[in-house]
Amino acid sequence: MDLKLYEIFIAVAETGSLTKAAVMLGTTQPAVSRSIAGLEKYFGEPLLSRTGRGVVLTETGEVALPRVRALLNQAEELSVDLRELGRSPGGTVSLGILPSLVQPLAGKLFAQLRLNFPRVRLCIFEGYSDQIEEWIAAGRVDIGLLARYRPRHTNGQELLNSRLMLVGPPDICTSPEVDFMEMSDVPLVLPAIPNGLRMLVDEAAQRLGLELNVVMDADCLGAPKELARHHGCFTILSPEAIWEELSLGSLSASYIVNPELNRQISIATTTHHPLSRASREVLRSIHQIGHNLNNHSQQQPSGGASRCTSSLPTDQ
Repeated sequence: MDLKLYEIFIAVAETGSLTKAAVMLGTTQPAVSRSIAGLEKYFGEPLLSRTGRGVVLTETGEVALPRVRALLNQAEELSVDLRELGRSPGGTVSLGILPSLVQPLAGKLFAQLRLNFPRVRLCIFEGYSDQIEEWIAAGRVDIGLLARYRPRHTNGQELLNSRLMLVGPPDICTSPEVDFMEMSDVPLVLPAIPNGLRMLVDEAAQRLGLELNVVMDADCLGAPKELARHHGCFTILSPEAIWEELSLGSLSASYIVNPELNRQISIATTTHHPLSRASREVLRSIHQIGHNLNNHSQQQPSGGASRCTSSLPTDQ
């Protein structure tokens, strides 16, 4: 089977028109029609149904489309791998990353790639999950790291699973854990709705009949840290987002309990093209770093700045 016929079938399925597919592929409408007829004869079933507005997939066509896409991706991946055989992987790999992961992951990933795969060049885009999902869907990034705040079905692979912490000024937190109910009066800086973390916190408060004292909405990472460090405010973050500050004693934090709040980080990859060898090596490196971060985040942060008092200060 000529793989070119499969490319023509995908073009027709995506455009819904034999004529538009012909223009896209730089050929003629009769040539496209003959190719589709040849495929249908080969499979013994019609793949397309003609309508007044163009063509639509038949049931057989719907079943065939994702498998044909996968076959073409595998063929392109094989071609790339064979061309690069015997050489170190190289090329640019684009990565969409959350602000909270830049500090613990970006430097380690750069150092690991520089050591093992010097021909690989990273292109990093920083954004929140909704943005990164859009970049993946549009093919702007090869790999994206997404945050989830409740279990849900996803095609991505889980990288990190972290308990969330109440983060406050230095030396305020002196207990390993803080009950959610104790957060009712502390001045909180949280992301604006509809951020996933904010929705998780608001839902927990609603279930407990608790009204939180949110003094500022901040859709960034720097402002909540700054307000906690110097202005007596508190925020809610994952351990990996503040590990350096905890180690330095510039912030303090306690794990939230009753209820426990969690964040999952999953990895998603583009479907616009097969992943190159370079992209696959970047993926492996991210998994290795994520495994170490996961183990690290399960440990109680060290030093006097890792605990939170049972009697939190209130916003007077």
